[in-house]
Parts: sequence; C-alpha cells; structure tokens
Amino acid sequence: MNNENEFLGWDTGFIAEESTFALLPAGEYQFTVTGMERKIYDGQSDKIPNGAPYAELSIEVSGAEGKTTVKERLYMMKKFQWKLTEFFSAIGQTPVIGQPFNPNWSLVIGSQGRVKLEINSYMSKGEERQNNRIKEFLKGSANQGVVNNTPPVQPQQNFNQAPAQPQQPSFNQQQGFNQAPQQTQNPGGFQAGAF
Repeated sequence: MNNENEFLGWDTGFIAEESTFALLPAGEYQFTVTGMERKIYDGQSDKIPNGAPYAELSIEVSGAEGKTTVKERLYMMKKFQWKLTEFFSAIGQTPVIGQPFNPNWSLVIGSQGRVKLEINSYMSKGEERQNNRIKEFLKGSANQGVVNNTPPVQPQQNFNQAPAQPQQPSFNQQQGFNQAPQQTQNPGGFQAGAF
C-alpha cells in the first residue's frame, strides 16, 4: 500500500525530497505499472456516467530526461473495451479479439510494456502548463511484461514407465569395459530380478 496520503505532523518535520516530475518528449517508452487502485467515478462528464468502476493506474516511464509517473484510468465500460484490450495486450496478458477475456488483475502491478507518450498542454490558474499523457499502449509479445509470481510447473513423471536412463559403459567380467549391457526382450513384460 502506498503511504503518500499519510499525514505529516506540525512538530515532527518531514524528509526533504526533490520533485521527481520530468516532462518527457513525445515518443515510445518502456513503462512499469507501479500502482493500481479500484475506484468509482463520481465527477462531471458527458462521456462517463457517475458510478462507473475504473482502475486508476500509476505508470512509471523513464527517459534520458528523467522519470515521470502518469496516471491512467481504465474504465470498466463496454465502450472502453478497446482500451482494456490495448492495455492488457501491452503487458503480455494477450486477449484474443472477439473472444471473452478475464484479466488477471493481481499481476497488473509490476507489469511492464511499451507506451506511446504525448505532451498535453492545459491551463491551470491562468498559466499554461504541460504534462505527459498516454496516447497509446503498444502491443507486446506474449507474456512480455507479466510479472509471474507462480512457481514453474514441474513436468509430471508417468509412473507406468521406467525413467529413461542413458547408456553407460559397464564392466562385464567376460567381455571387459565399454560394452553396452545386453537387454533381452520378454514378450510377457516380466523381468527377472532379485526380490
């Protein structure tokens, strides 16, 4: 959980920090999802109705000029399924077009991909300002940026088959070294041995 909203005390001071904001030139960059919150929209918009669920993502992007974090909203609405598809394709959870897709939200934080940034100009308190905005999430290769927290699956051994063993030289008292052991075929499947 991010503690950015933690209150500071008047008498306890604070830790001095530099602003980490950097305005990156428009272009393509590698990104990492550093945070995600599930929220409900309650603003004033002609496009988004109040009550619409959305994921607010913190997307960290680095360039030669520094590092910036861009906030991006993924609205859980039918008319924005294209954007959900674009995002999940970028992080390697590749949906198949025209097929149902159930994303693994628990793997979103830490996921990586590529993004196209643009520079957004806006007015704030009578001043023109600029920030970066995501223009497009770029399609990546399968599992490109997915952080996988599950252990790899070990292949299961078929217990009805003897494990394959490499042929190694053996010593036979009558024939000497470097002779492969002779195996006899038994059609009934019974193999004699010591019990």
